Amino acid sequence: MADVDLEALAAGYRHRRVTPDSLERAGAAADAAGLGPGKVAIDVGGGRGIEAGVFAGRGALALVIDRSEAMAAAARLVPGVSAVVGDAGRLPLADRCADLVHFQLSIHYGDWRRSLGEAVRVCREGGTVWVWTLSREHLRSSFLTEWFPSVAPIDAARFPDPADLARFMSEAGLVEIVETDARERVERTAGEWREAVEAGFVSTLQLLPPGELAAGLQRFGSAHPDLDQTIAYDLEYRSVSGSVRIGEAAAATLGVQIPIPGSEDGDGRDDPQQ
Repeated sequence: MADVDLEALAAGYRHRRVTPDSLERAGAAADAAGLGPGKVAIDVGGGRGIEAGVFAGRGALALVIDRSEAMAAAARLVPGVSAVVGDAGRLPLADRCADLVHFQLSIHYGDWRRSLGEAVRVCREGGTVWVWTLSREHLRSSFLTEWFPSVAPIDAARFPDPADLARFMSEAGLVEIVETDARERVERTAGEWREAVEAGFVSTLQLLPPGELAAGLQRFGSAHPDLDQTIAYDLEYRSVSGSVRIGEAAAATLGVQIPIPGSEDGDGRDDPQQ
């Protein structure tokens, strides 16, 4: 499967809205990890820093690690958030340094097993690894799939099954494995949705076979000729989380240097990908 151009995706993200639901999902992870002053939260593939901003708002030291230069630059603009360019499969962090390691729709970039293994490595005893992904049902019947049929099989191959995430966490030694569901209702005009698709606001759009994007947009235009018409659809999320068992982590808790908010410097610059 072809690689996603994450710098192009970053440009398309201007069409992805910050919603109360998205902040609530980040808040659920923050609550589970007991974030507050003195705590460290790592948002892996954290993009523009929206969720990390929630963590910083709790008083935690919040760091975004993203493989996109543009995403990291945007995250640094969020109050209280630091960002470095780095790879989820080779986190530029010491062992046992974080109280929360968080993935918001980023676990499907690269080898998810390697990414989760790194998350477990850097999470402290008693800390939380939390993954937000999409449900298998959503992947089969998303609004995008209605217009671009290849989205369903492409995403089925890209996104790990939440049950596999839970199994991996358990085998990696995490405890208190919990799966939860969340549904978000999205409303926008037909014109706004079309512009978002043309801008590539979802990474899978880059992976469609030749001609499918244009054909799908043509069918969408025929079905929704009024660009001011409001369209609505649901996003169905699934979270999988677990905690590092106290007493079974590495004997030594190692320190980690995290740049102060707004710093332009970073460690571990690998392939630029979210």
